[in-house]
Amino acid sequence: MLGRVRRWVVVIATLLGIGVLSGALTSCVTPAVRPAATLESTAADRTAVRDLINASRAQNRLGLLAPNPILDLKADMWAQYLRGICALKHSRLADGAPPGWRKLGENVGKGGTIPQIHEAYLRSPSHRANILDGSFTQVGTAAVWGNCGGYRTVFTVQEFMK
Repeated sequence: MLGRVRRWVVVIATLLGIGVLSGALTSCVTPAVRPAATLESTAADRTAVRDLINASRAQNRLGLLAPNPILDLKADMWAQYLRGICALKHSRLADGAPPGWRKLGENVGKGGTIPQIHEAYLRSPSHRANILDGSFTQVGTAAVWGNCGGYRTVFTVQEFMK
């Protein structure tokens, strides 16, 4: 009888050990589940940025850009970063871009209002070129508000994709 109990203890201990080991191995190869990221930009502000882009494109007889939620997230995260450093710089274009892209572009700006920044983009040859590039078909937009140098400031980011 004692031999039988020992065998069961060994079997149970072995099964428990395999279960613990299996769980440990699974946690090593399974990517961590991250909470869904949320956008800080309001839908109204994102739409305002996109509508200004599309109005400029329509004036130049170009097709409208479709919104892309993955690019919206990339734009929003970058705009938050820019607000945090109170400066402008470009992201690595492929970072955070959806798979399958063939061409990417980006505009970053800061100012007092979304329309003011859009006008500045249009006065800049490289930013204007992105807005009026007929090969782009999708866009992600963001407008994140903050305080830089004592002034209420909005950072806009436009992520273009073909």
